Amino acid sequence: MNTMSERIDTSAAGRLRAELESVLNRLRREEDVPHIALVTGDFFDVAQGVEQQELAHLTSSRLTERARRLRTALTRLQDGDYGLCSDCGAAIPPKRLLALPDTTTCVACQAQLERVGPR
Repeated sequence: MNTMSERIDTSAAGRLRAELESVLNRLRREEDVPHIALVTGDFFDVAQGVEQQELAHLTSSRLTERARRLRTALTRLQDGDYGLCSDCGAAIPPKRLLALPDTTTCVACQAQLERVGPR
């Protein structure tokens, strides 16, 4: 019989893998965005093309970062560290993990990080 912890880990692993697959699929679609030739068209066409490329780049960067965090969460799950705050070691509340499955910090440590800024 599975323990409650094993069922939670299995459920978390499934959610993390599904989310990672979704992010990777979105990244693949972003790669398919055609690059716009900047030498043709009037100023507004060029400006719109530049804006679309910058937006695609920003989206791709964010998706790449999200994929990295999800992979880290899967590694933490394998190592038995998933659900534990990486700063203080306290358990991260299950509702927080449901809302942010790739989180590595409890609410108190995250609030402290946001006050201090990135390390």
